[in-house]
Amino acid sequence: MRTLDEKANDILKALLGNDELVQRWWATPNRAFDMELPDDLWHTNAGKLKVYNYLLDQMESPH
Repeated sequence: MRTLDEKANDILKALLGNDELVQRWWATPNRAFDMELPDDLWHTNAGKLKVYNYLLDQMESPH
């Protein structure tokens, strides 16, 4: 079974296209998180839920 970390990266790769952009996404301040780094949020229980739900919403949103 895939971990939540792996699932999040799978979603990001599907959205962004490659591993380099995925790594940049984790390390770049994000307006959706009040300019916090997604990676910093990911290391808290509440933040992990917030980031993962955001990713799921992005997968469902038409672009």
